[in-house]
Amino acid sequence: MRSLMKKTFVITSLLATSVIFAADPHWTYDEPWENLSNTTTPTKASDLPYAECSLGQKQSPVDLNTAKAVTSTNALKTAYKSESLTVVNNGHSIKVNLPTTTKSVLAIGSEQYTLLQYHIHAPSEHVVNGRASAAEIHFVHSTPDGKLAVVGVLVDAPATAKKNAEFQKILDVAPSNLTDTPALIADPTKLLPSIAKFYLYSGSLTTPPCTEGVNWYVLKTPIQITPAQLTAFEALYHDNARPAQALNGRQVLAK
Repeated sequence: MRSLMKKTFVITSLLATSVIFAADPHWTYDEPWENLSNTTTPTKASDLPYAECSLGQKQSPVDLNTAKAVTSTNALKTAYKSESLTVVNNGHSIKVNLPTTTKSVLAIGSEQYTLLQYHIHAPSEHVVNGRASAAEIHFVHSTPDGKLAVVGVLVDAPATAKKNAEFQKILDVAPSNLTDTPALIADPTKLLPSIAKFYLYSGSLTTPPCTEGVNWYVLKTPIQITPAQLTAFEALYHDNARPAQALNGRQVLAK
């Protein structure tokens, strides 16, 4: 009986791994994503899991220069906690994962979103009038029913900047390989500027599968890191930024 259970577990695990692999082809920033497949002769929609990256009409990031000023929109309120986090190198960026028990939340009006993870792009993905910032940090949140909200923090790296202690915590433990997962005690709040003013629009994930239905809040006020800190991150990842996508009739709002 024990032998049968062990065999069943192994087969189930292999099947699960196969399914995940089949639905998740490897991608890089140097190639079109919509045609990637794990089969040599795709014949159905599920063979092209990243098709939405090209077919979607509400893709991210975007150029924020056409933003329309508004005064009445839900305010943002963060209640992030200092806790033990896990830092991973996922092959595309350095990502900081929160524990499943986290109490770190973002309130948008009366709705609460739990902070799942945050990660870094260099240069920034969102641009203003075609101009990119040195980097951008994405704070990814979700509601229990799966609604997504991402807060984007633009990062400048002027010669006059002082070392950013919270950003340095990530750099100090950021793994250069895909297997190490060091722990980090950190408070994500310390990576946030003022959240009173922001750009708001409806978009997507900026990496495959480019899922749409994401509410984006890109903060107007940037944070700063030193040029040396930017160089240290770029030694791990640089140009891990998707170009700005067409608005296709969407409106960007600015509070």
